[in-house]
Amino acid sequence: MEGIHLDTIKKEITEKYSEEIDIHELRLRIQGLEKKVTEVLTYIEKTDSKKSEEVRKKLSQDCLSLIQSLLLLLN
Repeated sequence: MEGIHLDTIKKEITEKYSEEIDIHELRLRIQGLEKKVTEVLTYIEKTDSKKSEEVRKKLSQDCLSLIQSLLLLLN
C-alpha cells in the first residue's frame, strides 16, 4: 500500500511543479510580447507618423490592456 501512496504523492508533486513552470513561462512570454509591441510602436512612431497611426488603429488599446490583464492574472 505504501508504494501506491508514494507514487500518488510523487505524481501530484510533479503535476504541481510542472504547472508552476508553465505559468512562469507563460508570464515571461507575455511580458516579452508586451515589450516587443511597445518597442515596435515606439519605432514606427519615430520613423513614420502616418504608418504609426494605421498601426495604432489596428492594434487598439484593448490589445495592450488584454496583455496587461493576462499578466495580472498570472501573478
